[in-house]
Amino acid sequence: MNPLMELKKINPYGVWAYDAVSALAMAIERTQTSSKIARDTSLMDQMLRISFRGLAGTFQLINGRMSTQVLEIINVIGNRERRVGFWTKEVGLTRKIDELTSIPEIIWPGGISTNPHRMLQTSRKPQKLRIGIPLAFRKGRLLQVNSTIASGFCPEVFRAAFNGLGWYVAFEYIPVIPNATIGKVNYNDLIDQVHNGKFDVAIGDISITSNRSKYVDFTLPYTDIGLATLSRNADTSIWIFMKPISSDLWVVSACFFILTGIVVWILEHRINEEFQGSTAEQIGTTFWFAFSTLVYAHREKLQSNLSRFVVIVWLFIVLVLVSSYTATLSSLLTVEQIQLASKRGSIGYQYGSFVKGALVRNLNFEDTRLKPYSSPEEYADALTRGSKNGGVDAIVDEIPYIKEFLALYPSGYSMTLSETITNGFGFVFPKGSTLAPEMSIQIAKLREDGTLKLLEDKWFNKKSDSATGPKILNLESFRGLFLISGVSMASALFLYMLYFVHEKVHFKYTMLAGGKLAFIMRFLIPRFASLV
Repeated sequence: MNPLMELKKINPYGVWAYDAVSALAMAIERTQTSSKIARDTSLMDQMLRISFRGLAGTFQLINGRMSTQVLEIINVIGNRERRVGFWTKEVGLTRKIDELTSIPEIIWPGGISTNPHRMLQTSRKPQKLRIGIPLAFRKGRLLQVNSTIASGFCPEVFRAAFNGLGWYVAFEYIPVIPNATIGKVNYNDLIDQVHNGKFDVAIGDISITSNRSKYVDFTLPYTDIGLATLSRNADTSIWIFMKPISSDLWVVSACFFILTGIVVWILEHRINEEFQGSTAEQIGTTFWFAFSTLVYAHREKLQSNLSRFVVIVWLFIVLVLVSSYTATLSSLLTVEQIQLASKRGSIGYQYGSFVKGALVRNLNFEDTRLKPYSSPEEYADALTRGSKNGGVDAIVDEIPYIKEFLALYPSGYSMTLSETITNGFGFVFPKGSTLAPEMSIQIAKLREDGTLKLLEDKWFNKKSDSATGPKILNLESFRGLFLISGVSMASALFLYMLYFVHEKVHFKYTMLAGGKLAFIMRFLIPRFASLV
C-alpha cells in the first residue's frame, strides 16, 4: 500500500458503489460466451438477472433500481453509536436478521429513555405548565384572574386548543404583577420572561408583532386581525333625512317627478276627463299625480296604454330610489360618520399599546390628538364627554378590545372597521418550542369546526355594529335608472305624435273622399265668376 495514501472511512455510497461494480463485472463475465452482435443487449439483461450477497446486503435490481431489503438502525449517543437492530420489509424491526426479537430502548439526548415529545403525556407524575398571565386592574372579558384561577376568552381558547393535543398536564397560572403604575402591564417584560425561561407559555391579550417574534414563538392568531374605531351613535338632527342623498340626485329626482307628470298629462288630457278643466286644475292635477307616485298614492285612472307604460317604468325607479334611501338613512341613524383623517377632534387609544405608533405611522395621526386610556370604563367616560369637554370623539384599538367594550356597553356605541395593520392576539412560547406549531394546528381546527366562534359569542355575546360606513347616494349610481325612464317617456311621446299625425291625416282624407271639397268649390266658383 502506498504510505502517502490517506486512509478514510468508507461511507454507505462507497459500499453501494463497490457492490454495483462487482455486479457489472459479473455481468461482463457472463456475456463473454454471447455473440458480439447481441453483447450490449445481453449485458443489460445479465445486470437485471444478477443477485448476490454484497457488502451492503443482497444486491438485486428491480425495474432498473436497487432493491433495499434491510435497513440497519443505529442509536447515536454522543460520540458513540449503538446498533439497535434492523428493519426488513417482511417482519419490520428485528434484533437480528431473519429473527424477530425484542428491540432495546432508545437513549435520547440527555440520557433519558423516554421520547421527550411525549414526556409530558407519559410521565407518571403530571408536570405543571408554568403559564404567565398579564395582571391588570381591568374588568374585561378577555382575561379575568382570581388568585391563581384564570378565566375569560383567552384562557378558554388556550385550554380548548391544549386539550386537543391529548396531553394531561396541570396548569400553574402565574400572574405578572406590574412593576410601575398600578393597572399598567408592560407586555414586553412578559415576553422577556418567556424568553428567559421563567414561563413555559404566556397567554392573554398579547399582540403579535415582528419585534417580539425575534425572541419568542407565537401561535396563529386566535382573534380578529386589524384595528377598529369605537364611537358613540350619532345624535339626530332635523335635517338628517337629507343626508342619504346628494344634492345633485335630489335635484334630478325632483325634475324627473315633474317631467313624468307633464308627459302623463300630454298623453291623457285629450281623452281623460280627470286631466281636463281649467288651467289651474290641470296644473294641480299634474303635480299631484307626479309626486303622489312617491308613496304610490295616485288615484287618477289612466286610459292611455302609453301613459300606463311610462308610469310602470317610473314606479319601478321610485321603488329602487326609496329602498336605497331607506337603507342609507338607517345606517346614518346607527353609525356616526367620523372622518378621522380630516377631523380635528381627539382620538383615544389603550395605554401602553403599540397602537399609538401604528396610528402615527400608518394613519397619519398627530401625536397631540391622541389620549391614552386604560379600561373600558375610561373609554365610556371619554366618549360621553367628547373632545370639546376633555374627552375624545372616537377610540381606535384592536378589534378584540372593542368587542370586549361592546359586550360591557351594548347600547349607545358602535364599531366601525378600520385598517388591517395589526396581527391579532397569539399565545407565546419560548423560541424553538415544539408546542407553538402544534397549538397553531389546534387553533386552526377550532376555527374550522366553529368552536372559536362559539367561545367568542359566549364571552362577547353581542354582534358588533361594524361597517365600513354607509355610502351616500349620488347621481352617478342611478344614472342608468334615469336613462331608462327618459327613454320610456321619449318613446311614449314619439308614438303619441305618430298616432296624432296619423289621425289628422286620416280625417282630411275622409273629408276629401266624401265629396265635401267638390261641393264647397261649386259653391265658391259661381260667385267668383260673377265677380270677374
